[in-house]
Parts: sequence; structure tokens; C-alpha cells
Amino acid sequence: MIGSWRLAAQLSTSHSSHDSLDPLGMLETVRRVQEAIDLDLLIVGFKEAPEIFREVCGSSRPVGDTALWYGVLSDSEGLEDSDLVVNWRGERSRGWGGWAEKGGAVEETFRFVCPNNPAVRQKAVRRLRELLDRYAFAGVFLDKIRLPSPANGVDEMLSCFCDHCRAAAAIIDLNLDSVVKILADRAIDPCVSPAATRGDEAPRWLDALLASNNPILSRFLRFRADSVAALVAGLAEQARRLGRKVALDLFSPCLAFLVGQDYGRLKQHCDWAKPMTYRLAQGPAGLRLEIPALIEGVANRFGLDEARIIEWSGRRAAFGEDVLLETRERGVPISFIQAEIETAVRTLAPVPVYFGLELIRQPGVIDVDPAHVVDMVKAGRAANAAGLVISWDLMHAPADGVRALAETVRGGAD
Repeated sequence: MIGSWRLAAQLSTSHSSHDSLDPLGMLETVRRVQEAIDLDLLIVGFKEAPEIFREVCGSSRPVGDTALWYGVLSDSEGLEDSDLVVNWRGERSRGWGGWAEKGGAVEETFRFVCPNNPAVRQKAVRRLRELLDRYAFAGVFLDKIRLPSPANGVDEMLSCFCDHCRAAAAIIDLNLDSVVKILADRAIDPCVSPAATRGDEAPRWLDALLASNNPILSRFLRFRADSVAALVAGLAEQARRLGRKVALDLFSPCLAFLVGQDYGRLKQHCDWAKPMTYRLAQGPAGLRLEIPALIEGVANRFGLDEARIIEWSGRRAAFGEDVLLETRERGVPISFIQAEIETAVRTLAPVPVYFGLELIRQPGVIDVDPAHVVDMVKAGRAANAAGLVISWDLMHAPADGVRALAETVRGGAD
């Protein structure tokens, strides 16, 4: 910990080739980072790697506090095709194919399963219990606690219509066939004035864009968020029974509700949270990919002119034409990212917020330089974050970026 900031890092067992994931090499990477930055927490996973898990949890662990990085609703062991979410057309999740296009050794499909499927819930809880019984992690970091994002396409984002969801929705008198009809008929005009939201909620201009003046679609979005929150509550209860702390990996506020994440509900089940305030990454959860994908997807699905959507957004001080152009060409403006961290801090209070700091070099996806790191740290400090999480993998963190982080954080503590 430097000053009042808590510093954490993610160490992935799913974003590198198997040959490069030997325990000695991974531990050496952590120790090399530790020479520059005194890490308070190491988050490791999410594919089980027995040797490295035992090393980071053992008596000679490189970082004192550790957490299991656990993927819940996507790319988890034991999940089957029959568990996948179903879109309004009746098609199961196909995921995000971008990794195949970009090459590399990333083992993530972003094919999502349904939080209302009893088999999915049972598998998620059972697997979490197995891993926490097997390894002495101090806590669990719940990732993939959401539904598909715009990166997967708008049709898949607006899942799920499986039999389990239909039964759960019927209990609250929500007929999912009515939602299907709206989507099939393109029967919404998303560019009208949205209903007002409570002052303690994250700004929801993007879900307002989708559900304005449509109570059925708004109820559908709420139903999805409640479904995810119920699953998270069960996992958190299981972890706490085993004496473990709970942390959540969350979408950046402007998109969270669209992927089924309600900050107000979820903060009841965690000790701290990390919003994925990624401004540069061209992959799922990166706003540089997700926001343009949403705008393009909504325009195509509902037969709208993209310029009209951007004009609607710009009038609400969100994403105007200039901002969208910068996002597509260079990355999300740092002012927007700072506002996102501020929103997360405010909405999740009193839960501490450690924002996600992109610190990775991966060909075709992201290439962070020291100036990017400095800008993000300054934005996080200005937004009153409690710390940061080096995301999403120390194995691909460039040395010059680590040095820039160390110098900037120390300078702010002086």
C-alpha cells in the first residue's frame, strides 16, 4: 500500500500459452513487479493451475494477500452447451470471435450461460466450494457475473429467452414472448427522452437509449439484473461461509445495467469492487470496443441512422460525435473515464472501489504506453478511488508501464 492507496494485480492462467505458464516463470514475473511496486493483493486464475495456485497460497507466497479469480457465467470448467443463454431468435450464445482473428493463446470464448438455469447455479456454487476447499486463497474475485455485452452483438446481448428464464419471468408476470415481439418487430424508438432515474443510480444513458418509453423492455432489463444479483448473492454467501472475502469484477457504469449488473444490488454482496474502466482495449469489457459496438448494433437492429443515435447521446452530455470519433481512433477520452470512476465510487459507496488499470501489451488488442498509465492513475486519484487493480494480466505487463505506475503512485503519495 502506498499512501492510502491499495494496489492489486491480476495474474492470468488463461491469457498465455501453456508453455509460458510454468510456476517458476510466473512467480519470477510477480517478484519482478514487486521490486517496483509493493502489491497488497494478487488475484490469480481463472483456469485452475494447481502448481501456481499452491505456490501463491503457500508459506513462501510472493504477495501476502491472495484471491481466487473465478469466472462464473462464461468460460468456466464444467459448463455445457445446453447451459448457454438463448437469444430472441432461439439461438444459443456464440460468444465473441475476436480472439481467433487476433491470434495468440487466449482461452476465452465469451460464450455465456444462463443465471436462471438451476444446473448453472449448482455448478457455479459447487465449483467455487471445491476450489476454496482445495487452496488457501484469502478471498474470491468473481468475474463474468453478467450477460453478453455489445461485443457479442445486440441480439446476443439481449438474452436470455431459455425455458428457465421464461419460467422465472412468469413468476413476476413478465411474458418474454412480448419482449421477443418488440425485438422482432423493431417496435421501439430508442431516441426519445428517457425516464428519469434516481439520483443514487449510475447514469443509464445507454440502457435508456434502448428502453426509453418501453415499460416491457425496461422490466426485462430489470429482470436480468435481478437474476444476476441473485446468483452473486448465493456465491458470496458460500464464500463467506468458508471465511473468505468477496470482490466483484464489474462493467464500467455506463454499460453495467445493459449486461445485467445493478451496482446498488451487487454492492450488498462484496467487500470491494473493480469497475473495468478500460479505455484502450479492443476486446470485451473495453469501452473502446463496447460503446461503438452498441451504437452500431442498435442502429442495425432497429433500422436507425447512427448519426441520430449519436446526436441523441450528445444532447445528454454522454457520447457525441467528437467523442465517438476519438474513441474509435485512439481510445475513450480520459475525462469520460474519470467520470466513470467517479460514478462507480459514488454508486458503490461505502464499498471501496479499486479501478481497473489497463497495463498490458497484447498484439492486436492493446498496447499501453507509460503516458497512458500516468493519465489513468491521475484520473483514478481525482475520482477518489481507493486504489487500483493492474488488469488484466501481469504476464503481459510491459516493464516501462510498471515503472511509470510505480513512479506516478509514489509521486502522488509524497
